[in-house]
Amino acid sequence: MAMAMFKIRILANACITRYERGERTMNDIIDSYVITAEDRELVVAEIVSKKPDLVFDAE
Repeated sequence: MAMAMFKIRILANACITRYERGERTMNDIIDSYVITAEDRELVVAEIVSKKPDLVFDAE
């Protein structure tokens, strides 16, 4: 079962904040959290909806 959407949004915002502070690539940041593949897809979708120009493998 997928995580609640408010938790997905919180996690996505945390990933964006860490990325903007210069921590690794976005994929590395997302992978640092222990989440299911389904939740990962939801987090990625939320990040893309907020930051469509973000490149996930670039630092």
